[in-house]
Amino acid sequence: MRTYVVLTLGLCFTTLGWSAFGVQTFTIEDHSWLTTNHEKGVCALYGVCGHRKDQSGLDCPDNQPGSALDGRALQKLQDICPQLATEHGPDGKYCCTEEQIDTLSHQIQQASTLLIGCPACDHNFKHFFCTLTCHPDQSTFVNVTDVQLSADTNETAVAQASYYVADAFGTTFYNSCKDVVYGLLNIKAMLLVGGGAQNFQQWFDFLGLIKDKQPTRIGAPFQMDFPGEHNTPAGMAAMNASIPACWDSAFKCSCGDCPDAPTCIPPPPPPPPEPYGCTALGLGPNSLSCLDLSLLLLYILFLSGLVWAAVHWRVFAHTLSHSQFDDAAADSFPLLESDEAGVDGSMEEGINGDEKAYSPVEQWLRPVFYKLGVYCGEQPYRVLAVCLLVIGVLCLGLLRFKVETNPQRLWVGAGSLAAKEKAQYEESFGAFWRIEQLLISTTPESQPSYKKAASGLPPIVAKDRTHDHIKWLFQVQAEVDALSAPYTDSVTGQTGNATLSSICFKPLGGACAIESVLQYWQMDPKIYALGRLSPDFCFGHWSTQCRSAFESPIDPHTVLGGFPTDSSFRSFAQDATSFVVTYPVDSSPANRDAALAWEAAFLELAQTRLKHLAAEANLKLSFSSERSVEDELARETASDSATVAVSYLVMLLYIALALGTIPAGSSSWAVLVYSRVGVGLTGVLIVGLSVLAALGICSLFGMWATLIILEVIPFLVLAVGVDNMFILAHALQQQNPRLPIPERLGRALAGAGPSITLAAACEALAFGLGGLTSMPAVRNFSLCAAVAVLLDYALQMTAFAARLALDCQRVQGGYTDCIPCIKLSPEQLQSDTAAALFEAEAADAPGTESMTRQTDMAAEAVPRSASTAALSTESPEVSPPHGAPLLQNGSEPLSVQSLTGRVKSFGQSSKIIAQRAMARVSGTAKGEGEAYGVTPCLHWYMEHVHAPALAKPVVQLVVLAAFVGLFVLSLATLPHVSRGLEQQVALPRDSYLQDYFTDLYEVLRVGPPLYFVVPNIHMDPQDPDINTICSVGGCNDTSFVNEVSAAAREPGRTFIADPPASWLDDFLSWLSPGLPHCCREDPQGQQCPPPDQFPCNTSASACADCATCFTTGSGPDPRVLPHHRPTLQQVQEKLPWFLKAVPSAECAKGGVGGYNNALQMDPADPTGIAGLCKGRVTASSFRTYYVPLNTQQNFIDAYQAIRDFTHATNKKLGIQMYSYSIFHVFFEQYLYVVQNSIWLLGGALIGVFAVCWLFTASVWASGIILLMVGMILMDLMGVMYLWGIQLNAVSVVNLTMALGIAVEFCAHIVHAFLVAAGSRQQRMATALQDMGASVLSGITITKFAGVLVLAFAKTQIFEVYFFRVYFGLVLLGASHALVLLPVLLSLFGPPQRQSVVQLA
Repeated sequence: MRTYVVLTLGLCFTTLGWSAFGVQTFTIEDHSWLTTNHEKGVCALYGVCGHRKDQSGLDCPDNQPGSALDGRALQKLQDICPQLATEHGPDGKYCCTEEQIDTLSHQIQQASTLLIGCPACDHNFKHFFCTLTCHPDQSTFVNVTDVQLSADTNETAVAQASYYVADAFGTTFYNSCKDVVYGLLNIKAMLLVGGGAQNFQQWFDFLGLIKDKQPTRIGAPFQMDFPGEHNTPAGMAAMNASIPACWDSAFKCSCGDCPDAPTCIPPPPPPPPEPYGCTALGLGPNSLSCLDLSLLLLYILFLSGLVWAAVHWRVFAHTLSHSQFDDAAADSFPLLESDEAGVDGSMEEGINGDEKAYSPVEQWLRPVFYKLGVYCGEQPYRVLAVCLLVIGVLCLGLLRFKVETNPQRLWVGAGSLAAKEKAQYEESFGAFWRIEQLLISTTPESQPSYKKAASGLPPIVAKDRTHDHIKWLFQVQAEVDALSAPYTDSVTGQTGNATLSSICFKPLGGACAIESVLQYWQMDPKIYALGRLSPDFCFGHWSTQCRSAFESPIDPHTVLGGFPTDSSFRSFAQDATSFVVTYPVDSSPANRDAALAWEAAFLELAQTRLKHLAAEANLKLSFSSERSVEDELARETASDSATVAVSYLVMLLYIALALGTIPAGSSSWAVLVYSRVGVGLTGVLIVGLSVLAALGICSLFGMWATLIILEVIPFLVLAVGVDNMFILAHALQQQNPRLPIPERLGRALAGAGPSITLAAACEALAFGLGGLTSMPAVRNFSLCAAVAVLLDYALQMTAFAARLALDCQRVQGGYTDCIPCIKLSPEQLQSDTAAALFEAEAADAPGTESMTRQTDMAAEAVPRSASTAALSTESPEVSPPHGAPLLQNGSEPLSVQSLTGRVKSFGQSSKIIAQRAMARVSGTAKGEGEAYGVTPCLHWYMEHVHAPALAKPVVQLVVLAAFVGLFVLSLATLPHVSRGLEQQVALPRDSYLQDYFTDLYEVLRVGPPLYFVVPNIHMDPQDPDINTICSVGGCNDTSFVNEVSAAAREPGRTFIADPPASWLDDFLSWLSPGLPHCCREDPQGQQCPPPDQFPCNTSASACADCATCFTTGSGPDPRVLPHHRPTLQQVQEKLPWFLKAVPSAECAKGGVGGYNNALQMDPADPTGIAGLCKGRVTASSFRTYYVPLNTQQNFIDAYQAIRDFTHATNKKLGIQMYSYSIFHVFFEQYLYVVQNSIWLLGGALIGVFAVCWLFTASVWASGIILLMVGMILMDLMGVMYLWGIQLNAVSVVNLTMALGIAVEFCAHIVHAFLVAAGSRQQRMATALQDMGASVLSGITITKFAGVLVLAFAKTQIFEVYFFRVYFGLVLLGASHALVLLPVLLSLFGPPQRQSVVQLA
């Protein structure tokens, strides 16, 4: 938002600033006024013959020789026209009188206020009008063409005259002034004194236009024509006086005002755009890049090598495959039957001497976990009680829990350079204004007869609709002006009513600095109704004749929008499709409560009354306030809570379904006992407690939470925890059912614990390393995630293990799951088929010994694949034989108990009969399987479908080609992943800010304000600081202000739109004797205002004794400026005066408004300016603007360009300047997000490799895990590009989380492969059977079910950054872990290491 501050230019600087209200003209028969004599020494005009009704003087047509001037008049001429007086001397005869000289002096001083910074321009401007008015040979280049009667004297006066000026003079004159900057407004002075003229002819035409032809009646008192040198009549000669160029040594201007000077280094030409194609290899500019081409060639080489290997090794691979499976059946994988002592955790075989591939760390961990499992099985209630107590203590930290929604505290670290600069700026100058804004645009329904704008929409100020839209805007402004909001001051407790007038920013202490098209009529509908100022006129004369109510020119770029900025632009009236209304609000702490209350009322008004008004007018209204973003972010916290809750509920239901398994031969009532809802709830509860305890620990140490922590960490921990739940359950079901529950639980933990520990350690380390990043939100997330993963791991290994033991006891007793107080009878659990088999066995039963022997033989015939059945628990009365059907839920088959119960009279033999009958049930009721449920089905799929398919060479080739191709494509997309975070994505879909940000980028045509802050400027003229900073005459060519001005001339590279507003330049100009109405003092040394300000403008005697502070000359006179620079004492005295000076027509250089906050103030300093009593200005700012920034990449590139410019300028000039803009602090993260992501993820990958190597003692296995995790991350970033996900702090969090879950996907399978026996193919199949189903069920399907719900989130950040990322992660993680990883292990897996593990 561009807010111009300070400009009271009482009279516009056309011609020389004359003002009028009209004049009558008459036809005069006497033609004696004609300019017939064009000889040298003869005048065309001389003296003043009268005045217009507005008291503007009218020159006399007088074609007579000039007259000599008396001493006083000659001195006045010497002061205002030194070159003319010097050329013609004191004896010269001039074509002007003392009265004309006085008028000329008064009028020229107003223009000098704008031009004095460039001595050559100021001199040439004065000499131009001095020559036109007083030159002795005036008639040689001036011809009076029309006359009029003056209003007061009725004498003949000039009405029109032609001035012939040589083109060479005009060009030199124009070139000396065209680049002069009026720093107070950050605009070229030519906009004010020349109406934005592009050449000298346009400038002369602007200066000579009579005020009667101006709607504001501001202009020349008579028409001054400049026909051009080529139209000079015979006998006349075009005026071609000698004037200096802006680089001439005597009148040298700075490079900021005279960039064409030979000593000024021109800006380098913009570099040509880099061609996208790999032109180095002869490709076209729009072809493949060198990176794309390299990756393509590498992939082709890889495919060629793959095909070559497949052809040359086919016979060897076929022979090797047959040698591995000689004993296998054609339709099965018997290698799965050979791993009797795999990761089922069975200690019996290990104790008996079977060899396993265990690393030293695992050899130490297995006995520890065995003892832990036994203890949890023996004392489950004590373990649960201790866990709850510990968690409860940790949750006490939640008393300090805080959710942070402030964007700066979320994404900007304390060490951030932008944050430090923002803090320094606010410490020195106070907080930036609060901004409230309305954007009003036309719609296709607005169809005036006027031609549509270039955008296709009707223009907002179309000629036949002007009155409708502008009058409508006055109505809107009336609503805003009438708005009042009650508030209570949080400090004093006082109440009041906040209005716009009471809280707005007032640069001059009067009217609010509202930026609106209504300012062209001073916010007054009555002035607009007069019709004297049309919108089209003000759009062309905004800098001179359509002043705002707060006395500042209003650039149409700031109040209109939607127009094109290229060559298709016609005019604002034709192409502008939007009004932009901006309300700057005072941001001082004392005004905060009132501002917040008014903003809330403003938003309510905009959403109701103003929206209704816009709809009636067929206009589109969007709006925003300073508090809007934070309010909407806070609302976002609850907007998707239901969606997240449903997502977790879906995952919970699936977990309960997947954990439950119904044994074959059970009745329909058995589902009440064999369901695992209670275990699933316990697992989810453990996840919740882990997150709460982690938040408690983090809060205890002063870490605040974020929405990301609250919504992502539960998802992450649930992914890890559910996987561990399935792994522990599967390990428990693998144990010998004849063992007691504590023994089986100990063996299960011993088998599965090392794998779970490996994954948890990798994840915790990866997240812990993320805590080293500087972004607070990412740091807090990473640390909380690491703590939550560790706590979840600890609870899984203790509380969940104890809960499994209790569930085994429940199932063994026949109690229902959800209501454990209800017990079902054995008859209710037994199916008819099982009962019939029991009867058959009983009828054929021989003696007890015979039955026992037959049962043992039957048990031996049952294949070991039955170990994939349900968890089993022994009956209190009988232990099932090895190989008997086992239940997924960890209990003995209750159908055996029911059979046993029905034949109690048979004694011990009946139990054996029941066991034999159930063995038959297992083999006949379900064919291949022994139980119903998700887990048995997945195990069957892994054993009979998935593993055999991946063992086929053709499938392996296709898998390698596909996954490597996907990886190559992802690498090619990495450079194209954009940085940033669109505001619309971070907000709820139904937020009013969605329309606002969309319209803002579409219609706004101005950039954000930019401030350069220079600390510690030494004001002693002996110190080089002043000339190093300033840009007026005498300053260094490479001064700071000149450097910024030069940068503004190449906005495409630097993104700087305008030269800077320099308080130092204006202060030096304000002191100059050349502006006698600026710095004035009375005989007592008190400051005097300019003549047109109170009290000087009301009483002639009030300021009669006031005189200019300084004079020209030399010597010891204290009123002389040595070397045109004030002494330190003079600065200390006069700089506070300058800051209190109000700009006006007589002196537009006053500091009030424009430089209110440009210098750091300090009440403790006697001067009021911080550090000035010590000879320096502690801090001062120089304001400019960015070019319009419409995309996230624009903001990032602009900030990077300013950082580069600041660094280069500081190094070149030896200063310590810094830059500040309101968006810097939010976009700094994007300058380093790529490097931070590489460092964060790279460090985490190294940490994962180190932990894997520590646990597996295998560099080979660790490298494979590292490869898999890296490929998943790369492919996920490819998904980010394809799905339009930008790289920012949120996606970095997601990538960090993805790394942790990727480890969970892969580590268990690699660990299972390491501890399995056999060939690589056999070990791969064993690993898939043991861990593949748990990964598929525990992570993939669970997360897939939960992720799908997030697609319906109301907030786009959930849909874009969570649903899309998580969906891609689940698919990529599952495919890599269950497809690519087994193939790599079967081909290149690490060799088996043999060791013996003994458990005490």
